[in-house]
Amino acid sequence: MGVYRDNDPYHGIVIVVDIEPYNGRVEADPTAPVHVPTELVRAAVNDARSPVPVEVHRSVALSVARGSEKTARLRLERLARVVMATGQVDSPAAVWSTDWATLPVEVYESLDRSIGAVWGSASTRNAMRDSVRAVVRGCRDAGLMEHGPAMVALSALQPEKIGRDEDKQARGHVDAARVKAAFEALAADSSATARRDSALIALLVGAGLRRGEAVMLDLSDVDAARETLVVTGKGGVVRSVPLAPGVRRALTAWLAVRGDDAGPLLTPMSKAVPRVAVVETGRRLSVDAVAAAVRRRFIGESEAVRPHDLRRTFVGDLLDSGADLSTVSKIVGHSNPATTAGYDRRGIATRRAAVERLSVPFV
Repeated sequence: MGVYRDNDPYHGIVIVVDIEPYNGRVEADPTAPVHVPTELVRAAVNDARSPVPVEVHRSVALSVARGSEKTARLRLERLARVVMATGQVDSPAAVWSTDWATLPVEVYESLDRSIGAVWGSASTRNAMRDSVRAVVRGCRDAGLMEHGPAMVALSALQPEKIGRDEDKQARGHVDAARVKAAFEALAADSSATARRDSALIALLVGAGLRRGEAVMLDLSDVDAARETLVVTGKGGVVRSVPLAPGVRRALTAWLAVRGDDAGPLLTPMSKAVPRVAVVETGRRLSVDAVAAAVRRRFIGESEAVRPHDLRRTFVGDLLDSGADLSTVSKIVGHSNPATTAGYDRRGIATRRAAVERLSVPFV
């Protein structure tokens, strides 16, 4: 049995974590993985995002420091479920208070085998692995783990390769007619909020931004002369995104309302009527507000639209237009073109048509 003691002065408390290497026996019922109460998860996220977390160890808090509230809750919930599924820990709080940066690689290997035994779906197993990998990545980027040990831990939790599901890849894209209808409705609305939402949706579906990237944009990131946008993506990687004419027009219309004061590009609106852009406070539009705006502008009988659906649609549109995978990958900030390929909605008919255009000089 491995006992790992944390005397981290960051918390001023002593934590004892008891996690054994996997012994090939899973005590949890694979058909009903452990449940973590929602109220506990919410409290943990709030603590993790406070200036000085008390109950959640810094190594875990780093994994949910960025991104949406929903993503943070999912990560902490899944992290707790992964460890508790081994049957060796029965408290989510014990999982979240652990100093994960000090755990040996054998623990990560054990968790990976446990994940494989408990969850039947490959996509679910990968989601569970990602909750642990996010902690390792956070520790590595913050310097709590050296690069070598972190890479070994990440290798112990490698995602499974899942075969291409063409029907599934075709889903999650927003029909062009529906996008057009949303913009037409926004054009008919003369409010300042509509101008902002037009710019927001244009950045998502016309520039392929993640919602977290969109809300972090400043006015200075818009390069009108070059007709590009400077975007800071995952891992702090900066890329230049060319802006289509429609996106530039939407931004111009919004900036006429927003004004040219320095600060966040996308801002909240005042509560006073008529509503105006609130720039001087430096407040940014939240990622949850982005999701709410997208839902509001795509109301209809069809399936609800999420911000990432618009990004997925952007990638699909570029690939449909004949853009190569490498170029699209660079535009949307994917470090691996294989990730971009997962958004490709073109099916066997497109691939067959491409092959038919080849000339093979067989007599």
